[in-house]
Amino acid sequence: MTGTFAGLVRRYGVPFLPWYFAGMVAVVATNWLSVEIPLVVAAGIDGLQAGDRGAAWTSALQVVAMGAFVLVVRTASRLLFFTPGRLVEARVQHDMFASLLRQGPTFFARLPAGDLSSRMTSDVQNVRLLFGFAALGVVNTVIAVLLTSIQMIRVSPVIALTAGIPLVLAFLGTSVAAGRLRSLTKEVQVQLSRLSDRALASFQGSATLRAFGAEDAVAARFETHNQDASRAMIRRATNRTWVGPLLALAAGIDVYLALRLGGPAVVRGELTVGDVVAFTSLVGYLAGPLRSFTFTLLVVRMGQGSVDRVLEVLDARPDRTDLPDPRPAPSTAPALSLRGLQLSVGGTRILDGIDVEVPAGAVLGVFGPTGSGKTTLVRTLLRLHDPPEGTVLVDGVDLRSIDLPAWRRAATLVPQRAFLFSESLLDNIGLGERSEEEVLELCERTQLGPDLNALPQGLHTVVGEAGLTLSGGQRQRVALARGLARPSVLLVLDDVLSAVDASTEAALVAELSRSPTRPTTVIVSNRLSALEHADVVVVLDQGRCVDRGTHAELVGRDGPYRQAWLAQTGAAA
Repeated sequence: MTGTFAGLVRRYGVPFLPWYFAGMVAVVATNWLSVEIPLVVAAGIDGLQAGDRGAAWTSALQVVAMGAFVLVVRTASRLLFFTPGRLVEARVQHDMFASLLRQGPTFFARLPAGDLSSRMTSDVQNVRLLFGFAALGVVNTVIAVLLTSIQMIRVSPVIALTAGIPLVLAFLGTSVAAGRLRSLTKEVQVQLSRLSDRALASFQGSATLRAFGAEDAVAARFETHNQDASRAMIRRATNRTWVGPLLALAAGIDVYLALRLGGPAVVRGELTVGDVVAFTSLVGYLAGPLRSFTFTLLVVRMGQGSVDRVLEVLDARPDRTDLPDPRPAPSTAPALSLRGLQLSVGGTRILDGIDVEVPAGAVLGVFGPTGSGKTTLVRTLLRLHDPPEGTVLVDGVDLRSIDLPAWRRAATLVPQRAFLFSESLLDNIGLGERSEEEVLELCERTQLGPDLNALPQGLHTVVGEAGLTLSGGQRQRVALARGLARPSVLLVLDDVLSAVDASTEAALVAELSRSPTRPTTVIVSNRLSALEHADVVVVLDQGRCVDRGTHAELVGRDGPYRQAWLAQTGAAA
């Protein structure tokens, strides 16, 4: 096994060692009884030949009793091995999901949603087979080969050694096939990930595709990925198809050798007819575990390819640096200080020397053209991007020294393109933590009240995939209501009012200013009417702060802010 697989076994398999030990006991009992049955049958046959009908009946009853017990212990062995596999599957999926929640934007830019979905389903299923089916297969084959070989040698050492050669050769041949399967399986998983990601993107952008009449072009690209995945799966299947026939051929040759060598031995009086029957039965029984083991090798190779992909998620480290001894997040609206904030993403400088002071409970407005760094700035405040040490202070404390989960719970980001779940409005706003009455109040505060009356089921209306049944303004207000649903000390609104009309915008801004426990608020907007009541506004351009002041100050002097205000209001320069 690879080192990575060994690490996965230590992490998830060791807690289930008692299960595996009990399963091994059941496997030993299963195989011991299974290889004893042919010898009991042989004794019965020899008894019949000798005219001892009582011995034959005794053998028959023993076979029935042993077969019934085999049924019990075989079932127990599978439960004892397969149950840990299922439990490991659940734990791995839980840990993968927890790891995904810790990751930053760089991680998700590298691994798209479709690929991650494939890793958490198909790859984790292969890991489950490793801890369940493969573990049972290895143990069962080792014990079965050992006990069967002992019994075959007891019957006839010469025939046992001769008949073992074809099975050994067949086993080596199938091992070669299994050796290629790891790379083939990894190729299949990569192709399936691409196919899944393409399908997911098409589903999410179906309205855009129809609007631009791009269905045929997208369908052609999907078919290309589909054919690539199909060819990869065919190559893997071809590698596996000859394993079963090869073992069946080897077993047939073994039976022939047993009869070819055993027949004369019976004539010479060296063996009985029962011995030959027992030997051929043991050969047939041994072929089963060997066939199972070759499939086990295939599963192991498939699993090893998936283990690498699973560990890439499990062992991913967030692209941030936490300072030792984290401090608690503030419980009241904090003061923010940005001191020479510089930030690069993917090797590109996005923010360059941002300096701004925001008093506790104040409103900071952020304005700038597309690509000026506005969204990067506000995402940095929530540590979705990691700022350099000492460049972002919260109540005078370095942001990186504050406990990150606590800070994320204390701060709320409402992005421009908020994701809505394919659930009801009630679930999207309350997230299962707010009553219907509380959600209705939030809807009134965010000017969603009139819209509820127009929806077929009001708050219980399902909004569709990513909120496709709602307008852009409705989606933004749902996102804003969700952001206000949780008490926070920092509220960040990233251009969430761009799709609402002027009167709705004015009502929303007024509502935010009337909040009884007013948090420190950051409003990003290119509609300057949303920034009129901000305590301070910073103007960004190419990552630099080119101007700052109140709305009135910025409108009163020449600059990009005044030019945008004149353009939006239609006033004369």
